[in-house]
Amino acid sequence: MLNAECGVRCDRRPSLGDRGVALLIALLVTTLLMALIVEFAYGTRVSLRAAVNFRDSQRAFYLARSGVNFAGKVLAENLKNGKLQANLEQREWQVVPIVSEGDTELRVRWEDEGGKIGIANTGTGQPSLARLEKLFGTKGVSLEVLDRIHEKRALRLISELHQVMSDEEFGKIRDAVSVYAPSQVDINTASADVLQSLGMSVSLVSLILEKRGREPFDSRDKINAFPGMDTNTAGMLDLTSNVFMVQSYATVGGYTKQAEAVITRNSGGFSVLYWKIL
Repeated sequence: MLNAECGVRCDRRPSLGDRGVALLIALLVTTLLMALIVEFAYGTRVSLRAAVNFRDSQRAFYLARSGVNFAGKVLAENLKNGKLQANLEQREWQVVPIVSEGDTELRVRWEDEGGKIGIANTGTGQPSLARLEKLFGTKGVSLEVLDRIHEKRALRLISELHQVMSDEEFGKIRDAVSVYAPSQVDINTASADVLQSLGMSVSLVSLILEKRGREPFDSRDKINAFPGMDTNTAGMLDLTSNVFMVQSYATVGGYTKQAEAVITRNSGGFSVLYWKIL
Protein backbone atom coordinates (compact mmCIF):
# COMPACT_ATOMS: atom_id res chain seq x y z
CA MET A 1 0.00 0.00 0.00
CA LEU A 2 1.25 3.44 -0.87
CA ASN A 3 1.41 6.04 1.83
CA ALA A 4 -0.37 9.17 0.58
CA GLU A 5 2.10 11.42 2.33
CA CYS A 6 5.40 9.72 1.66
CA GLY A 7 4.49 7.98 -1.59
CA VAL A 8 6.10 4.71 -0.48
CA ARG A 9 4.68 1.31 0.52
CA CYS A 10 4.22 0.96 4.33
CA ASP A 11 4.26 -2.46 6.05
CA ARG A 12 1.73 -2.52 8.93
CA ARG A 13 3.15 -5.71 10.48
CA PRO A 14 5.30 -5.13 13.60
CA SER A 15 8.96 -5.68 13.17
CA LEU A 16 10.86 -8.41 15.01
CA GLY A 17 12.19 -5.77 17.42
CA ASP A 18 8.67 -4.60 18.30
CA ARG A 19 7.52 -8.14 18.92
CA GLY A 20 10.51 -8.80 21.20
CA VAL A 21 9.69 -5.76 23.31
CA ALA A 22 6.05 -6.84 23.60
CA LEU A 23 7.12 -10.34 24.69
CA LEU A 24 9.48 -8.91 27.28
CA ILE A 25 6.73 -6.67 28.69
CA ALA A 26 4.35 -9.63 28.83
CA LEU A 27 6.94 -11.71 30.68
CA LEU A 28 7.60 -8.91 33.16
CA VAL A 29 3.88 -8.43 33.82
CA THR A 30 3.42 -12.19 34.25
CA THR A 31 6.37 -12.34 36.65
CA LEU A 32 4.99 -9.46 38.73
CA LEU A 33 1.57 -11.08 38.87
CA MET A 34 3.09 -14.38 39.95
CA ALA A 35 5.11 -12.61 42.66
CA LEU A 36 1.98 -10.86 43.91
CA ILE A 37 0.06 -14.13 43.98
CA VAL A 38 2.87 -15.91 45.87
CA GLU A 39 3.14 -13.04 48.35
CA PHE A 40 -0.62 -13.01 48.85
CA ALA A 41 -0.70 -16.78 49.37
CA TYR A 42 2.20 -16.61 51.84
CA GLY A 43 0.55 -13.78 53.76
CA THR A 44 -2.68 -15.76 53.88
CA ARG A 45 -0.90 -18.82 55.22
CA VAL A 46 0.92 -16.77 57.86
CA SER A 47 -2.33 -15.11 58.96
CA LEU A 48 -4.08 -18.47 59.06
CA ARG A 49 -1.28 -20.01 61.13
CA ALA A 50 -1.32 -17.04 63.51
CA ALA A 51 -5.08 -17.43 63.91
CA VAL A 52 -4.72 -21.17 64.58
CA ASN A 53 -1.94 -20.53 67.10
CA PHE A 54 -4.01 -17.92 68.91
CA ARG A 55 -7.02 -20.26 68.90
CA ASP A 56 -4.98 -23.14 70.36
CA SER A 57 -3.37 -20.86 72.94
CA GLN A 58 -6.76 -19.59 74.10
CA ARG A 59 -8.21 -23.08 74.15
CA ALA A 60 -5.29 -24.29 76.28
CA PHE A 61 -5.77 -21.32 78.63
CA TYR A 62 -9.46 -22.00 79.23
CA LEU A 63 -8.94 -25.75 79.31
CA ALA A 64 -6.36 -25.33 82.09
CA ARG A 65 -8.88 -23.24 84.02
CA SER A 66 -11.52 -25.90 83.50
CA GLY A 67 -9.16 -28.44 85.09
CA VAL A 68 -9.30 -26.48 88.35
CA ASN A 69 -13.09 -26.41 88.06
CA PHE A 70 -13.13 -30.16 87.47
CA ALA A 71 -11.13 -30.88 90.63
CA GLY A 72 -13.21 -28.41 92.65
CA LYS A 73 -16.45 -30.03 91.50
CA VAL A 74 -15.21 -33.52 92.36
CA LEU A 75 -14.13 -32.48 95.87
CA ALA A 76 -17.28 -30.45 96.53
CA GLU A 77 -19.50 -33.28 95.32
CA ASN A 78 -17.79 -35.71 97.70
CA LEU A 79 -18.42 -33.33 100.59
CA LYS A 80 -22.05 -32.87 99.58
CA ASN A 81 -22.57 -36.65 99.48
CA GLY A 82 -20.96 -37.18 102.87
CA LYS A 83 -17.79 -38.77 101.47
CA LEU A 84 -15.53 -36.67 103.65
CA GLN A 85 -12.42 -38.79 103.21
CA ALA A 86 -12.83 -39.63 99.50
CA ASN A 87 -10.24 -38.36 96.98
CA LEU A 88 -8.64 -35.94 99.41
CA GLU A 89 -5.45 -36.17 97.38
CA GLN A 90 -4.53 -36.99 93.80
CA ARG A 91 -0.78 -36.43 93.78
CA GLU A 92 -0.18 -38.20 90.47
CA TRP A 93 -1.26 -36.48 87.25
CA GLN A 94 -4.64 -37.80 86.15
CA VAL A 95 -5.91 -37.47 82.57
CA VAL A 96 -9.44 -36.12 82.26
CA PRO A 97 -10.83 -38.39 79.51
CA ILE A 98 -13.92 -36.37 78.70
CA VAL A 99 -11.86 -33.64 77.00
CA SER A 100 -8.65 -35.51 76.12
CA GLU A 101 -8.52 -36.73 72.56
CA GLY A 102 -6.45 -36.09 69.44
CA ASP A 103 -4.06 -33.20 70.06
CA THR A 104 -5.96 -32.08 73.18
CA GLU A 105 -5.16 -33.31 76.68
CA LEU A 106 -6.09 -32.15 80.16
CA ARG A 107 -4.35 -33.45 83.28
CA VAL A 108 -5.04 -32.53 86.90
CA ARG A 109 -3.62 -33.23 90.34
CA TRP A 110 -4.36 -31.90 93.80
CA GLU A 111 -2.98 -31.95 97.34
CA ASP A 112 -4.70 -31.60 100.69
CA GLU A 113 -3.40 -28.45 102.37
CA GLY A 114 -4.95 -29.67 105.62
CA GLY A 115 -2.30 -32.36 105.87
CA LYS A 116 0.47 -29.76 106.13
CA ILE A 117 1.87 -27.28 108.64
CA GLY A 118 0.88 -23.64 108.26
CA ILE A 119 3.62 -21.05 107.77
CA ALA A 120 1.39 -17.99 107.53
CA ASN A 121 1.43 -17.36 111.28
CA THR A 122 4.72 -18.09 113.07
CA GLY A 123 4.36 -15.70 115.98
CA THR A 124 5.37 -16.60 119.52
CA GLY A 125 2.90 -18.99 121.12
CA GLN A 126 1.29 -20.02 117.83
CA PRO A 127 0.77 -23.80 117.38
CA SER A 128 2.38 -23.69 113.94
CA LEU A 129 5.62 -22.31 115.40
CA ALA A 130 6.17 -25.32 117.66
CA ARG A 131 5.32 -27.68 114.80
CA LEU A 132 7.73 -25.95 112.44
CA GLU A 133 10.49 -26.06 115.03
CA LYS A 134 10.11 -29.83 115.32
CA LEU A 135 9.85 -30.25 111.54
CA PHE A 136 12.97 -28.15 110.92
CA GLY A 137 14.86 -30.08 113.57
CA THR A 138 13.85 -33.41 112.00
CA LYS A 139 14.78 -32.28 108.48
CA GLY A 140 18.03 -30.53 109.47
CA VAL A 141 16.92 -27.00 108.60
CA SER A 142 18.31 -24.07 110.60
CA LEU A 143 15.82 -22.55 113.07
CA GLU A 144 17.10 -19.11 112.03
CA VAL A 145 14.91 -19.55 108.95
CA LEU A 146 11.85 -19.27 111.20
CA ASP A 147 12.93 -15.80 112.27
CA ARG A 148 13.31 -14.77 108.65
CA ILE A 149 9.88 -16.22 107.82
CA HIS A 150 8.35 -14.26 110.70
CA GLU A 151 10.05 -11.05 109.58
CA LYS A 152 8.70 -11.49 106.07
CA ARG A 153 5.17 -11.41 107.47
CA ALA A 154 2.53 -12.05 104.81
CA LEU A 155 3.34 -15.00 102.59
CA ARG A 156 1.09 -15.84 99.67
CA LEU A 157 3.08 -18.57 97.98
CA ILE A 158 5.26 -21.41 99.17
CA SER A 159 7.79 -20.39 96.51
CA GLU A 160 8.42 -17.17 98.46
CA LEU A 161 10.35 -19.29 100.97
CA HIS A 162 13.20 -19.25 98.45
CA GLN A 163 13.83 -15.69 99.63
CA VAL A 164 14.57 -16.78 103.20
CA MET A 165 16.15 -20.21 102.77
CA SER A 166 18.38 -22.14 100.40
CA ASP A 167 17.05 -24.38 97.64
CA GLU A 168 18.32 -27.42 99.53
CA GLU A 169 16.44 -26.43 102.69
CA PHE A 170 13.33 -25.63 100.70
CA GLY A 171 13.40 -29.05 99.05
CA LYS A 172 13.42 -30.73 102.47
CA ILE A 173 10.20 -29.09 103.74
CA ARG A 174 8.21 -28.00 100.69
CA ASP A 175 5.80 -30.96 100.81
CA ALA A 176 5.11 -30.52 104.51
CA VAL A 177 4.19 -26.81 104.71
CA SER A 178 1.49 -24.56 103.31
CA VAL A 179 0.48 -20.92 103.45
CA TYR A 180 -3.18 -21.95 103.58
CA ALA A 181 -3.05 -24.86 106.05
CA PRO A 182 -5.80 -24.82 108.75
CA SER A 183 -4.94 -25.05 112.43
CA GLN A 184 -5.88 -28.73 112.69
CA VAL A 185 -3.96 -31.35 110.71
CA ASP A 186 -5.79 -33.91 108.60
CA ILE A 187 -4.81 -37.30 110.02
CA ASN A 188 -5.79 -39.02 106.76
CA THR A 189 -3.31 -37.17 104.52
CA ALA A 190 -0.53 -35.80 106.76
CA SER A 191 2.93 -37.19 106.08
CA ALA A 192 5.03 -38.93 108.70
CA ASP A 193 7.11 -35.75 109.13
CA VAL A 194 4.00 -33.65 109.79
CA LEU A 195 2.56 -36.14 112.28
CA GLN A 196 5.87 -36.28 114.14
CA SER A 197 5.89 -32.48 114.32
CA LEU A 198 2.76 -32.77 116.50
CA GLY A 199 4.81 -34.64 119.08
CA MET A 200 3.97 -38.19 118.05
CA SER A 201 6.51 -40.96 118.38
CA VAL A 202 7.86 -42.75 115.35
CA SER A 203 6.07 -45.95 116.38
CA LEU A 204 2.70 -44.18 116.78
CA VAL A 205 3.08 -42.54 113.38
CA SER A 206 3.82 -45.90 111.78
CA LEU A 207 0.66 -47.39 113.32
CA ILE A 208 -1.43 -44.46 112.05
CA LEU A 209 -0.06 -44.79 108.52
CA GLU A 210 -0.70 -48.52 108.56
CA LYS A 211 -4.27 -48.09 109.84
CA ARG A 212 -5.29 -45.39 107.37
CA GLY A 213 -3.75 -47.44 104.56
CA ARG A 214 -6.47 -50.01 105.21
CA GLU A 215 -9.28 -47.53 105.87
CA PRO A 216 -9.39 -43.82 106.69
CA PHE A 217 -10.21 -42.36 110.09
CA ASP A 218 -13.87 -41.38 109.77
CA SER A 219 -14.83 -40.47 113.33
CA ARG A 220 -13.40 -38.59 116.29
CA ASP A 221 -13.86 -41.68 118.44
CA LYS A 222 -11.43 -43.62 116.27
CA ILE A 223 -8.80 -40.93 116.78
CA ASN A 224 -9.36 -40.60 120.52
CA ALA A 225 -9.35 -44.36 121.07
CA PHE A 226 -6.33 -45.08 118.92
CA PRO A 227 -3.58 -46.84 120.94
CA GLY A 228 -0.93 -44.39 122.12
CA MET A 229 -2.98 -41.27 121.27
CA ASP A 230 -3.24 -38.67 124.03
CA THR A 231 -6.01 -36.09 124.37
CA ASN A 232 -3.79 -33.11 123.55
CA THR A 233 -2.48 -34.63 120.32
CA ALA A 234 -5.93 -35.83 119.28
CA GLY A 235 -7.18 -32.25 119.59
CA MET A 236 -4.69 -31.15 116.93
CA LEU A 237 -6.09 -33.60 114.39
CA ASP A 238 -9.00 -33.50 111.98
CA LEU A 239 -10.75 -36.17 109.92
CA THR A 240 -10.84 -34.32 106.62
CA SER A 241 -9.97 -31.02 104.96
CA ASN A 242 -11.64 -28.39 102.83
CA VAL A 243 -8.54 -26.59 101.51
CA PHE A 244 -6.68 -27.93 98.46
CA MET A 245 -3.88 -27.00 96.10
CA VAL A 246 -4.99 -27.85 92.56
CA GLN A 247 -2.75 -27.97 89.49
CA SER A 248 -4.07 -28.31 85.96
CA TYR A 249 -2.01 -28.92 82.79
CA ALA A 250 -3.64 -28.45 79.38
CA THR A 251 -2.19 -29.18 75.92
CA VAL A 252 -3.85 -28.10 72.68
CA GLY A 253 -1.89 -28.58 69.47
CA GLY A 254 1.58 -27.28 70.21
CA TYR A 255 0.52 -25.07 73.11
CA THR A 256 0.47 -25.81 76.83
CA LYS A 257 -0.91 -23.86 79.77
CA GLN A 258 -0.65 -24.70 83.45
CA ALA A 259 -3.02 -23.38 86.10
CA GLU A 260 -2.43 -23.47 89.83
CA ALA A 261 -5.03 -22.59 92.43
CA VAL A 262 -5.82 -22.95 96.11
CA ILE A 263 -9.51 -23.65 96.66
CA THR A 264 -11.84 -24.20 99.59
CA ARG A 265 -14.78 -26.51 99.16
CA ASN A 266 -18.23 -26.50 100.71
CA SER A 267 -21.39 -28.48 100.14
CA GLY A 268 -22.56 -25.90 97.60
CA GLY A 269 -19.38 -25.82 95.51
CA PHE A 270 -15.96 -24.25 95.94
CA SER A 271 -14.25 -20.86 96.04
CA VAL A 272 -10.77 -19.77 94.95
CA LEU A 273 -8.31 -18.35 97.47
CA TYR A 274 -5.39 -18.00 95.08
CA TRP A 275 -4.97 -18.34 91.34
CA LYS A 276 -2.27 -18.10 88.72
CA ILE A 277 -1.72 -19.42 85.22
CA LEU A 278 1.60 -20.14 83.53
